[in-house]
Amino acid sequence: MIAYQVVDNIAYIRLDRPEARNALDKAMGEALLELATWISNEEGLRAVLITGNGPVFSVGGDISAFSDGAENLPDTLTRMAIPMHEAIRLLARVRVPIVTAVHGACAGGALGFLYPADITIAAAGTKFATGFGRIGITADSGNTWYLPKFIGIRRATEMLFEDRVVDAHTAADWGLINRVVPADKLASEAEATVRRLAAGATCGYGEMRRLLHNSWTATLDHALSEETEALRRVAHTADAADAIGSFLAKQQPTFTGK
Repeated sequence: MIAYQVVDNIAYIRLDRPEARNALDKAMGEALLELATWISNEEGLRAVLITGNGPVFSVGGDISAFSDGAENLPDTLTRMAIPMHEAIRLLARVRVPIVTAVHGACAGGALGFLYPADITIAAAGTKFATGFGRIGITADSGNTWYLPKFIGIRRATEMLFEDRVVDAHTAADWGLINRVVPADKLASEAEATVRRLAAGATCGYGEMRRLLHNSWTATLDHALSEETEALRRVAHTADAADAIGSFLAKQQPTFTGK
């Protein structure tokens, strides 16, 4: 359902329900929430990589879960949304870099995996869509909050209201993802990216992640004050002292996350 492992202090999360095109049901949401909770509390981690198994990353919510009947639909949708939403909330607050690598299709609630990520890489040919309007429901997984901030409210409205399907290159041009690579290079590019970030200044990355995610709601005055406090916190770390010393000595720093 969701496979995970930790290698070299990197958490690898893989959607692993290929027979259902990695459709998201209540059980997957609960498994993701459990993992997100663990990641949030695991001090030794240095980065996270999220991928999907099978022909597509994920088609979004599992429509077969709606077969209980119209009278159960409100409870069904709520039970599916709550763990996914809490997982996104936790992943957005993680203090280490997150990389998401998508392929084939990324639709509906699966777009929520893009939003907490610092770097999102897509295989050429990947399609992005919302799809909520087609089944007569409203958007979830942070789409109404994140999507207009990533791509602008006009484009977000077009994707949400007109069910526009966006290709990978358009998604990169719009700012929904970072970059597009050939499909056969996705795994290696994602691995190289997450390892590069894991070897970097994760203490500083953690502070910048928090500041960036808060920037959408913070005033300039508040943001400047928060930057000052973040600088003070990072200045107390061994990584900052060692990196500055290495820079002055014209040497490459080694970051330990401490």
